[in-house]
Amino acid sequence: MALITLSSDYGYKDPYRAMVHGTIAAQAPDLKVVDLSHGLQPGNLIESAFVVGHASKSFPAGTVHMILNSELAGQGQWLAMELEGQFFIAADNGVLSLLQESRRAQSLHRIEIGEQEGSLFPGRDFLAQAAIHLAQKGAISLLGKPIEQIKNSSMPRPQVDSIRKRINGHVIYVDNYGNLITNIRQQDLLEALQADKLEVHLPRNRDLNKISKSYKDIGQDGVLALINSLGLLEIAFRDGQSTAGNGASTLLGLGIMSEITITYE
Repeated sequence: MALITLSSDYGYKDPYRAMVHGTIAAQAPDLKVVDLSHGLQPGNLIESAFVVGHASKSFPAGTVHMILNSELAGQGQWLAMELEGQFFIAADNGVLSLLQESRRAQSLHRIEIGEQEGSLFPGRDFLAQAAIHLAQKGAISLLGKPIEQIKNSSMPRPQVDSIRKRINGHVIYVDNYGNLITNIRQQDLLEALQADKLEVHLPRNRDLNKISKSYKDIGQDGVLALINSLGLLEIAFRDGQSTAGNGASTLLGLGIMSEITITYE
């Protein structure tokens, strides 16, 4: 079954998400459309790439992912990318290079179909048409010319210094519970987890001296660090309820791109 997913900074109150849904339904009523998230922070492309990148791994080959965050920020250029058997549609604003990371796209094409001049709503006006074309097994080459150079953005990478016994990483996502998900991978921690002493340095006198195994473990003043289901180091507040409430983000005053340092000996 052909699938299109939608991710955007539209929110859930306004009609824009429904308008894109309606456009697709009117042109291709048999296509299935899945909402990934419409709570993406406007302009936060690291967050967008995190959400779409991880969610896309659960979808079958041929799925088309529309990423409608900062869709007017690509200087009048919109792209379609084939990556590991799936398709991604977005403005040329850097989000597609974030999704690629170290992988190489099979193909990259400009989207040149539809009435683009003067459009203030590309998702509805012509990107939906491009997504339908790909979902119905249309050739990506028919959307427009191939392109070599796209806006380049890169995810921050963890720095592992085994000589100084120090790991530096960054928060790359804050989830709905206020948990801080970092770019420090489980494999980056192999040596640290075997050390006699480990310390996760956090602000507001909340340093941690262990990596927990579960959200239900007893944290230090409620705060704990663990390897989450994505294989990434996460800083969480036990029984945290929301980003705006008592989550780790609020408690520690940390957000996306905040630095996290681990030392061990």
